[in-house]
Amino acid sequence: MTASARISHLSTGRWRTRALLTGLAGAGLAAALAAGATSAGAAVAAAPAAGTAPGGVYVGNSLVMAYTGSDHTVTVKNLGSGGATFNVGGNLIAAPALAPSGSDVVIFGPGSNHAMFYKVCTLTGSCSGWVSLGGSVTSKGGAVFQGPNVVDYSVYARGGNGAVWGRTHTTAGWSAWQSYGGNLLAGTGPAAADLNGTYLLVVGPSKQLFLAHAGVTGFGAVGGLTTASPGLAATAAPAGGQAALVGVARGSNGAGFYHRFLSNSPGWHSLGGHWNSGLTVAGLAGTTTTTTLGLGTDNNVWAGTQSWATYPPKLFAFVKET
Repeated sequence: MTASARISHLSTGRWRTRALLTGLAGAGLAAALAAGATSAGAAVAAAPAAGTAPGGVYVGNSLVMAYTGSDHTVTVKNLGSGGATFNVGGNLIAAPALAPSGSDVVIFGPGSNHAMFYKVCTLTGSCSGWVSLGGSVTSKGGAVFQGPNVVDYSVYARGGNGAVWGRTHTTAGWSAWQSYGGNLLAGTGPAAADLNGTYLLVVGPSKQLFLAHAGVTGFGAVGGLTTASPGLAATAAPAGGQAALVGVARGSNGAGFYHRFLSNSPGWHSLGGHWNSGLTVAGLAGTTTTTTLGLGTDNNVWAGTQSWATYPPKLFAFVKET
């Protein structure tokens, strides 16, 4: 691999906060998403939509994957041993984002009216209906569990003004949409992870990647060069080490790259594979294990596990999941 093919490491910068998000969705918008929906448990829908990254998250010890099909419905697959595969309907215009909620999975995605929608499913396919969160989003979402309660999670997306916007759910219900600033490359969405606070990884208009501690710092450049949505996860501290954030992204040559955001492991390094979509990474809570998912050149979902017990990480082979 030539140096020009690698993701480069660039200097730190800041982004300005943008104007207010407009066009909050009103009553009745759930119908726009439900129009093409099928019920949960129906036959698995179409193959993954080309170029659309799968969502992935650990629910307990089970890795759960979901993708938007070419028919715009969402298929969910529990990649644990003997796990179920089921279709939850919907009419998404981008990839789904997933967050755990106790033993359930929360699925987020933008509907055809550009509002953000969500639903909650068990791992056997029993689901709530799609519910509109309003907004005017122009990308896939990034979702994260924050705790300590099982209903404490957030979703983020690119708004119509290019900035990151988010809503948070707690025992008190949903907050209003809030701007977190930035200026995202069109067609890309934020990734989110929790490590003593929520962090957001995004792609700027220059195709560089930027990282922010949501609500605490602005966005600072972390290098890289990509035109696809990145992934972000947290890992537990290895023996004698520190807990860390891990980012993944598709490089300009289509290969995957990783970045562990600690001062002793700077820069982007090869993850392998060749990808037709952005990448998602899920962290197994309390461990040094992550799993990266994306669409390969055959338009199937592939998943590979990484162990961060040592650095550089141990990279396991990618396996086809669809």
